[in-house]
Amino acid sequence: MQKDVQLSENVFIQDLGTGFSYINFDRRIEEVKDPETGEVVGTVTVAGSQHRIANPASYDRIVDAVVRENFPDGADQAALRKGIIDSENADFVAFNAFVETIKQKCRNEGIQ
Repeated sequence: MQKDVQLSENVFIQDLGTGFSYINFDRRIEEVKDPETGEVVGTVTVAGSQHRIANPASYDRIVDAVVRENFPDGADQAALRKGIIDSENADFVAFNAFVETIKQKCRNEGIQ
């Protein structure tokens, strides 16, 4: 994952043409100002976070790749097991909230 990446175009899924795509979460438009005058000279699109996934970039693949990247080495499974024992476990609650946030961001982009 990369953070605060300037994009050439304002797209959620950016096909790289190499069998992979970038998934651009939390895109925003920022003004570019002239350092001397402070005058706005243009705008640039920035992705808050960018993830690289194998094509085809589907809802399931996006969610799975982002979760695995943020919960490596079986941390996702550990959180789920903790949730089976205690649904109020802090690790499980944090994991579940993260996954639901990623799912909602995908749905907001029209990916289902």
